Amino acid sequence: MTTRLFTLLSLGLALIVPPVATAQPASDLVDVEVEPITCWWRSSTSAVRSGEQFTLTLTCQVVDAEKGRVVPDLSKLAPSVVELQPFEVIGGRQAPDMRVPGSRFFQYEYELRLINEGAFGADVDVPELKIGYRIESQVASGNTVQGRDLNYNLRPISIRLLSIVPEDTMDIREAPAAAFLAVEAREARAANLRLFGTVLMGLAGVVLLVMLINLARRRVAKTVATTWQVTPRAVASAVRRELNAVKNDSRGGWDAALVGRALAAARLATSLVNGGAIGQLKAAGADTAPVEGQLLVKGPLGRGGSLVSAGVTPRTLQDAVLNDTITTFTRARYARTEAFDEIALNAALEQVMTTARRAAVQHSFLGQLWSRMARA
Repeated sequence: MTTRLFTLLSLGLALIVPPVATAQPASDLVDVEVEPITCWWRSSTSAVRSGEQFTLTLTCQVVDAEKGRVVPDLSKLAPSVVELQPFEVIGGRQAPDMRVPGSRFFQYEYELRLINEGAFGADVDVPELKIGYRIESQVASGNTVQGRDLNYNLRPISIRLLSIVPEDTMDIREAPAAAFLAVEAREARAANLRLFGTVLMGLAGVVLLVMLINLARRRVAKTVATTWQVTPRAVASAVRRELNAVKNDSRGGWDAALVGRALAAARLATSLVNGGAIGQLKAAGADTAPVEGQLLVKGPLGRGGSLVSAGVTPRTLQDAVLNDTITTFTRARYARTEAFDEIALNAALEQVMTTARRAAVQHSFLGQLWSRMARA
C-alpha cells in the first residue's frame, strides 16, 4: 500500500513540474539568407476606363543592418523621371521612409492613366521596372566597402482597360444631374450676388447724384460770376459802327455830343484791347437812349440789348499812343472853351478806329482760338 502511494505521488509530481530545457551549443545556430532588396506593386484598381486616373504604388524593402546595408538608386524612380509606357505618368509623390530593425522601407505613389484605343477589353502590363542598387559592407577595421552595381527586376503588373464610357450610358453628352442641395446652394449664392450688385448700384447712384449736384452748383456759380450778357465780339462790332457814325457826322464839324460819343467808344475799344472790365446794363428795349459814356449794343435780330461802358482814364493806360488819344478826347469834351481842334480830333479818331479794328480781330473766332492755343 505504501509503495503504491509513493508511485502515484511521483507520477503526479512529474506531470506538474515541467522538464528543464537544456541550452544548445553555439555551434548549432545557422544563418538565414535574405534578399538584399524586395519590391512589389499595388494598384488602386484592377480595371480602368480610357483616360481614367488611378494610383500605382511601388513599395521596396532593403537590408539596413550594422554590418551591411543596401543603397538603392532612387534617381530613376521619381514621378517626374520614371517611364511606365504605355501608361502616362501624370504626377506622384514619395512617402517618408520607414525603418525596422535590419530593414528600411521606401515607397512611391504614381498617378497614371491609359489612352489606347486598340487595347479595349485587354490586360495591359505595366513594364518591367529595373531598380539599381549597391551593397555596402563594413569590414573589421571599421571602413565601408561598396560592392558593384546590381539590378533588381520588378515583375510587371497588369491593368485591364475597359471601354471609353460605361456600358449603361445612354448618351455620352449627358451631364450628371445636380443634387437638390447643390441647386439650392447655387440659388442662394446667386441671390447674395444679386443683393450685393443692387447695393453697389445704389451706392454708385448716390455718388453720381452727388457729382451731378456739385457740377450743377459749380456751373451756376461760374455763370453768375463770368457770363456776359453780350460777348466782347458784339461790343467790338458796336464800337466800330459807332466810330464810323461819328466819323460821318464829324465831317460837318465837331461838337460836344460827337466828342462824348467818340470818347465812350474809345474807352470801350481800349478796354477790349487791354483786357479791361466792361460794365453792362440790360437795356429796356432796342430804342433805349444811352446816356453819356454808354453805348447801346443790340441783341440778336435787333431785340433787346445792353448798355455797355468802360472806366478807362489816361492814368490806367500803359500805351503812350492810346494814352494820348484818350487825353485828346477827354480835354476836348470837358474843356471850358467851345473851340475844337479838328485836326487833333480827326487824328485821334483814326487812332481809335485802328484800336477798334485790333479789338475786333482779337475777339474774333480765329483770334480767340489762337489765344487758347498760345496759352496751352
